[in-house]
This record gives sequence, structure tokens and C-alpha cells, in this order.
Amino acid sequence: MQSNMFSSSKLAILAAFALQFSAISLAHPTLEERSPPIVMGLAAGFGAIAHTTLTSTGATVITGICGTCPGTAITGLGPGQPGVCTGGIDAGTTPACNAEASCLTAYNDALALVPTHPALPTDLGGQILPPGVYDFTTLNAVLSTTLTLNGASNPNGQWIFQIKTTFGTSTGSKIVLENGAQACNVYFAVGSSASIGAGSILQGNILAYTSISVLKGASDKGTLCALNGAVTLIDDAITAEPTCTT
Repeated sequence: MQSNMFSSSKLAILAAFALQFSAISLAHPTLEERSPPIVMGLAAGFGAIAHTTLTSTGATVITGICGTCPGTAITGLGPGQPGVCTGGIDAGTTPACNAEASCLTAYNDALALVPTHPALPTDLGGQILPPGVYDFTTLNAVLSTTLTLNGASNPNGQWIFQIKTTFGTSTGSKIVLENGAQACNVYFAVGSSASIGAGSILQGNILAYTSISVLKGASDKGTLCALNGAVTLIDDAITAEPTCTT
């Protein structure tokens, strides 16, 4: 007859089970930790790349390569033009087509991820967000004021925004990075077109299924990719972010 409800042998079995469960928990990280990183690949060195045309009015400065594929029309940028592409022009070239393909891969990969946080309201203004995958309660998204991305001292943290239709920013809106957040790790996957307001200060890669228009005096650190349409710029500053600090 056993004097205890749990014999020493049963306690040993329970202890082994608890240890196994703990090991399983450690081996299976949270959904956010499991989300694979998105990479720009061969598009990382491009400041702007369009499927059809890339057009600039005024003294736009693109720190990086300017490209189109399969289109070949790049206007207002390059030698003899008021706009500058520090990395040169690739219009309808193999490197440009490879970059456009990398943009499409990044776009599809971003949309394939499962959101790791509750859906956001339409307006990103006033939000302070940790790394993660975000979708929205509405089809479109806007930025009216300031969006703060807090890296929580993790230089590898990524912000992926899944926007079903349009993305627009208001005049003078901005994205602020803090605590190790990096522009190269920010992705806006836009289901149709993106419209960037005058004087906006953005951080991140914009992957628009259709087109991207940027009004006067705006800036972005990242790559502008128009997957099926044009990129249109007016006296803007776009800086490619080909590498991230780890």
C-alpha cells in the first residue's frame, strides 16, 4: 500500500514531463519571433524603381540607383537633368529587372506574414509601435502626424505594414526611429498606390502594387518600388538603405 498520493516514481515522471514541456516552449518562440525577416535583395541599392516610368520635377536627389523595368523612361534625373541619381541610371536593364523582381518578392513575403499585433486604426499618426507585423481595421492607411517606431534596443527588429489599398501621408508628417530602429527594417506593403505628402519625412521601404507619387520637398530613407506603375517625384530626397547594422 502506498503512503503518498504521488510515489517517487510518479514524481520522477512528472518532473521529466515538466522539463520536456519547458524545452518545447523554449524551442517554439512567439509568433513575432518566428516571423522571417523581409529583405530587399537586389533592390536594396536602388532609391527608386518603377515598372513603367520614373519621373522627377525639380532638384530631386536620389542617393542610390534609379531604375525602371520593363519600362525605359526616366525623366528629369541623371546627366544634364536637374535631378541627381548618385548610383547611376538603370533603365530597362538586367540589374533593374532583377531589382524589380526583388521588390515583388519582398512585397509578397510581407503580405504572407501573419500579423503579430492587433489591427491598427486607419491613421498611424500618434502611434508608438514596437517591431512586428501590422495590418489595419480598414482597407487603406494614412499618416497624419508622427509615427514613432521603437526598436527596444533590437537592431534586427522589423516593422511590416500590410495595407490592402492606398497609403497616404499628410503634409509635414513624419516617421521617427528610436532605440535602435532602422529604416532598412521598415516595410510598407501597399495594395494599390502610395501618395506621399509635401514635406513628409519618412523612414522605410515603400512597396506599392501600382504607383508612388511624392509631392514637393518630401524625403524617405529606403527604396521606393512601384510594381505595376510609375514613380513620380517633385524636388525630393530619397536615400537608399542597402545595409542594416546588426
